[in-house]
Amino acid sequence: MVDKTPPPVKLRLEYVYGYRGHQCRNNLYYTNSGEIIYFVAGVGIVFDPKLKKQRFFLGHNDDIVSLALHPDGKSVATGQVGKEPYICIWDVSSCCTISILKDNHQNGIACLAFNTAGTQLASVGLEEYSQLTIWDWKKGKVISTTKAHNERIFDVCFNPYEDKKLVTSGVKHLNFWTLSGNSVIPIKGVFGDKGDLQSILCICFGTGGFMYSGTLSGDIYKWKDNILIENIVSAHSGAVLTLYTSADGFASGSKDGTIGLWDIEFKPITRIDLNQHALGYRGISVRSVCWIGEKILLGTNNGEVLEVSAADKNKPMTITVVKNNV
Repeated sequence: MVDKTPPPVKLRLEYVYGYRGHQCRNNLYYTNSGEIIYFVAGVGIVFDPKLKKQRFFLGHNDDIVSLALHPDGKSVATGQVGKEPYICIWDVSSCCTISILKDNHQNGIACLAFNTAGTQLASVGLEEYSQLTIWDWKKGKVISTTKAHNERIFDVCFNPYEDKKLVTSGVKHLNFWTLSGNSVIPIKGVFGDKGDLQSILCICFGTGGFMYSGTLSGDIYKWKDNILIENIVSAHSGAVLTLYTSADGFASGSKDGTIGLWDIEFKPITRIDLNQHALGYRGISVRSVCWIGEKILLGTNNGEVLEVSAADKNKPMTITVVKNNV
């Protein structure tokens, strides 16, 4: 007789290769301890670049497609796809669940963002009407929810200078929202004669309350309130897929395989062209970028995680592979 009882051992996940670069953006960050956080399939990953070791969050039952790092750098929100998708907020150090937000979205969670205080979380779903929900995530309660747009929304961002305001961007639209009680009230972005009404792929805020948005054409738009006031024409030759605000300025990443570094006035500092680097390849694009001090972390469409040394921003930079897709 064959013994069909299971063996007295269990499998344990030891290492995960790759990074979810396709169909996802703005999903790669440094934590407050200098570790790197990202996701692959249904696994949230915290990678220690010094020890080359990973920790895993396994609280999802389908693919993760969105991520937001809490302002304290100690916890993270991840959203998944599925018929009944949910959001997990979990601790970076222990990889233990803090809160689960569910029974609100359909199909998946397209994008996530914490407010500056870290008390609220905004989520946008993959419904046909792109539902926008603002959560009191610690209590697991909905503060406000609304049908945001009948086109796909690519990014959501709270205004760090006005706590009750946030912005969503997507296919040929940009909406500025104000939270009033349990309602959110939108007004449209006014493009005027400064730039074309086109798909807005990513957004970030800078000093003085200015907001910047990356466009499908490669331009970067500068906004004051809901008014377009400046067009940084041809910031990239391809679509601007990701923007990041740092203490030293801004970083932008593009479908053309380049990263732009900009000062706090959004004047160009330097450009990094991955196409000209030994690690580059035909069709490389930058899906996520994070600039902290002398390091720039970036994720590519083919699943690589690269780190750029930016000690001297005016000289050629060293690019190293942190993680690859094999």
